[in-house]
Amino acid sequence: MSDYRIRVCESDDEAALCALFERVFGQPRSLEAWRWKFERSRDLGASSEPHSLLASSAAGEIVGHAGAVVLPGWFRGRPIPMVQVCDVMVHPEHRGGLGEGNLFTLLLRALLDRISERMPSSFRYGFPGQRPYLLGERAKVYERMEIAEAIDLSPEAGGRSIWRASPLDWQDPRLDRLWARRRGRFDLGVVRDRAYLDWRYARNPSHVYHLTGIGLLGRLVGWVVSRPDGDRDLLVDLLLPAHGAGQALTAVAAEIASAGSRAATLWLPESWRAKLRLSGRETPVVTALMSRKSPIGTAEAKRMLYYTMGDVDIF
Repeated sequence: MSDYRIRVCESDDEAALCALFERVFGQPRSLEAWRWKFERSRDLGASSEPHSLLASSAAGEIVGHAGAVVLPGWFRGRPIPMVQVCDVMVHPEHRGGLGEGNLFTLLLRALLDRISERMPSSFRYGFPGQRPYLLGERAKVYERMEIAEAIDLSPEAGGRSIWRASPLDWQDPRLDRLWARRRGRFDLGVVRDRAYLDWRYARNPSHVYHLTGIGLLGRLVGWVVSRPDGDRDLLVDLLLPAHGAGQALTAVAAEIASAGSRAATLWLPESWRAKLRLSGRETPVVTALMSRKSPIGTAEAKRMLYYTMGDVDIF
């Protein structure tokens, strides 16, 4: 610990953190994308201060990072901060050991202690790959809720449907009214209102997304966010109608794929897959609870958490 200084990230650190990201993950991240994720997300109002931590060596080089994006959440009928722990990275030359003194463990424990002090009621979660999950599990900071599963939908043409799918504007005021009506169905999850959709998708610097409304008898009852990915469409985020959700999902997937015979892929948690009778295939991603000082237990969180591909910023 004496060889490293751990502190809150500042704006002057961004270029060095982007360089560390490329060194660790093998792909670039622009300053624009970094600021969108860690600065512009604060405009949503869940927390006005930065929480991400970095570690610098004795020589002053930034060699580690544990990120935290704080978003407005919903928990059993009341607002709650949702803290997604992400972009946890350590320079290859500063890794080593599985004990409590390794930099990965030090960073995560320091981050979760800080969040526990400043936002004790917050829900803390993340989507690590298998290897970093095992490191976090050994460090007693991660507990597995479930393996994320991908659901593949084929673009089979159906008959006439009562559901209507049509393009929707990101600023459509009905989005907030729809969330206000539907939020009671969610025990735990990110607030999926117009402001969130605007930040997460409309202003995303890395991908271009399309918002499709689901209509029934002239009323907006749901939406799907999608983007093309090779020979398929990713249904990145979904707010499905209260009744007939499976049929509505099939109808909107067919509409999105209508330009060509394309399959669609989406994520839903196990509880929703069971409800909609959808089977999935395992991905390399673990849906993990940040268990250190968590006010919500792992089994309880697994039962309640609603998530989609959109909870992970790589999609």
